[in-house]
Amino acid sequence: MKKLILILLVLLSVTLSAQVKITGKITGRVITKDNNPVPFAEIILIARDSTAIKSELTDEKGNFLLESEFGKYKLQVRQAKKIVISRSIEFNSDLDMGNLTVDDVIQLESVIVGGRKKLIERKVDRLVFNVENSINAAGGDAFEALKVTPGIRVQNDIISMIGKSTLAVMIDEKIVTLSGEDLTNYLKSIPSDAIKSVEVITNPPAKYEAAGNSGLVNIILKKGKKDSWNALIGATYLQRKYSDGSLMGNFNYNKDRLSISALGNYKNGTQYINRDDYSYFSDGLWHSNSPIKVDYSRINVKLGIDYQVSSKWTVGSQFLINNNKPTGTDSPTTTVYDYTKGDIIRSLKSNGETVRSPNIKSANLYNEFKIDTIGKKIILNFDYFNFNNTDTRKYKGISVIENPYSSEYFGGINSNNQDITNVSGKLDVDYPLKWATFNFGGKVSNSKTNNDILAFNSGLMDVPVSDMPLVQNEFEYTENVQAVYISGNKKFNDHWESQLGLRMESTQTKSFTHSVDLLVKDNYVKFFPTAYLSYVPNDNSTFTFGYSKRIDRPRFSDLNPNIWYTNIFQTMEGNPFLQPAFIDNTEFTYTYKKLESKFYFSNEENLFSPIAIPDPNTNIIRSTIVNYVNTQRFGMAENYVFDKFKWWTSNNSIDVNYAISKSSLATTVKEQKGFNSRVSTNNDFILNSNKTLLFNLSYWYSFPGIDGIYNNKSMSSFSLAIQYLLLNRDLKVSLKGDDIFRNEIQYINSTVNNIYQESRYYFDRQSFQLSLSYKFGNKKIRGIQRETGNQDEKNRTVN
Repeated sequence: MKKLILILLVLLSVTLSAQVKITGKITGRVITKDNNPVPFAEIILIARDSTAIKSELTDEKGNFLLESEFGKYKLQVRQAKKIVISRSIEFNSDLDMGNLTVDDVIQLESVIVGGRKKLIERKVDRLVFNVENSINAAGGDAFEALKVTPGIRVQNDIISMIGKSTLAVMIDEKIVTLSGEDLTNYLKSIPSDAIKSVEVITNPPAKYEAAGNSGLVNIILKKGKKDSWNALIGATYLQRKYSDGSLMGNFNYNKDRLSISALGNYKNGTQYINRDDYSYFSDGLWHSNSPIKVDYSRINVKLGIDYQVSSKWTVGSQFLINNNKPTGTDSPTTTVYDYTKGDIIRSLKSNGETVRSPNIKSANLYNEFKIDTIGKKIILNFDYFNFNNTDTRKYKGISVIENPYSSEYFGGINSNNQDITNVSGKLDVDYPLKWATFNFGGKVSNSKTNNDILAFNSGLMDVPVSDMPLVQNEFEYTENVQAVYISGNKKFNDHWESQLGLRMESTQTKSFTHSVDLLVKDNYVKFFPTAYLSYVPNDNSTFTFGYSKRIDRPRFSDLNPNIWYTNIFQTMEGNPFLQPAFIDNTEFTYTYKKLESKFYFSNEENLFSPIAIPDPNTNIIRSTIVNYVNTQRFGMAENYVFDKFKWWTSNNSIDVNYAISKSSLATTVKEQKGFNSRVSTNNDFILNSNKTLLFNLSYWYSFPGIDGIYNNKSMSSFSLAIQYLLLNRDLKVSLKGDDIFRNEIQYINSTVNNIYQESRYYFDRQSFQLSLSYKFGNKKIRGIQRETGNQDEKNRTVN
């Protein structure tokens, strides 16, 4: 820890000591041949290595001001991506360029000067899906937006990258420490109308945390434009087997030095889940049907405040509260059939109730210090996160043997109060030079989780269970991570660009199970290199190579040894002995106009995965999580955007990969090989000349494949959406039908302990949704703001 702090102090002192450089101002005015000003033209200062180091816009009178270090540069004036003036300058003192005359002026309408972004954009290290332009994502939530994001797969409420494994999710560049069901519920509380875009980062740079298995998803929320305020209100009605309704509001204010953003969302409804499990024991076929009805009410409030203290210092804070109260009722039935005659040998019936109350509180303090005017800056973040949940399940049932007839009873209760707290500090330094751009920094993080567990399981009793004496257990887990990184980007010329990075993470973990007085410690240091190389031979083609090493740490709930009973023969529990998994990802991508071809390879070592372990002697099926799978995956993905017609845009993808999975468990198959493939199409249509009536058709199909020791059958989904814009496009009315033919059903099978098992899951995907949203605010000033094409790159400083 002391060494890490010393390294950070040395990096910071080197940065600050290197700032003794002389800077000056470049001023001028852009005019037409008739001496009229040219407002909102982009003025770009380019270094000798062709790197754009500074960019500003002319004001309403055509004036501009650039501040930069002295040196030799090229100054360009652009309008709508067209270079209208280019001058070579030698900058040794404050320089007044005088009047710069433009021959051909491109007239820009103030209300559309920013233009409408493409639905999908490709960056050096990521894909950007502009949710605000998606008809299919309108009126939903962040979880629904991810379902239609290219390269992302959502099945059974599990989010993953197509052809890869699970991933980590960020909101505005900040990692969400939740996972599994808790992450899903959190994403469902963020309305899609509040989302600007989703970034899919398959090979994250060293700047980002190494956690996230195959990659990262960054959800970027909308922010207020300069000198404006705007608000959005909306309501959604969703009909599945049961109904669902939500209300949302979003407010943004950005004036002078103060910026405020607020988001509120309330959702109330019911979801139906059905699961069928078949286990082929020697004494008969055990079929369990588990219908679950979950009633929930969810509220999410987020507030962000930024204030520019001075021209070089901006301070900000963000607060978030998310409360959810789901109550699930279930009535699982297990029937045992004789293989020969098909007669019922035995049956188990029970009724249960699960009450949860997950609450999330988080706070962030953000400081940005600008060192000079060409992009050197220091960013300091302090974060606090708390997750608290009380999960209580009660159940009672009866077991009946048909011949000779006998009946027995069972019952139980399980209560787990989980409290997770994470505090962290993060330092990032952006350090652009004339010949390259560097980023370096570090992070320290401390996570603590406490679990108070109360449980009782009766076993089989001759009389109905009435007394349930509880047995108490406690589980504590602490994780400390210290990280430092450095990353460098170099653009050699107009054709070649490279980026290299290295991240080191030191981790110390400690878990303690009170009931067995078991203490488990683990300390390790790992290095995570990243590398990118890009070659652009012409305007139509791009070749990109990328490599990154990642880590996948177990979820806090996966480590918890708490045992959760479905009935006396079916249990689920965590594993405090879980270890992290490590993944190497390599990609080669070729882009030609609207077609992208990607070839990839991943090596996943020591993966932890759920496994249902049946005991052939007792018929008990114990579900847990174990490190037991190593997987190599070779894949190819194609993505083509068809936009030959102004009224039709179609995004089409196909992914094919061959996986080789090896298991270290003696109770499973040693090796399994096979293909996985998926095709999808997402089509937006403009139905009238005013572009106010829009239509979407989307479809995806997953072919049969393998996932570790499991075999998956095919599944698909077909969706339609129509959107109507009224009142000067401020009122949006959307109607959407999802999984219309009810084909998004997952079938999986495996053989463990020589027992063949098959499962069928359906998460009530078939739905119809009606949503309305209305936006309003001060548009007079905001309309003249022009968002340049490289704004995202400027914000990320080439990372």
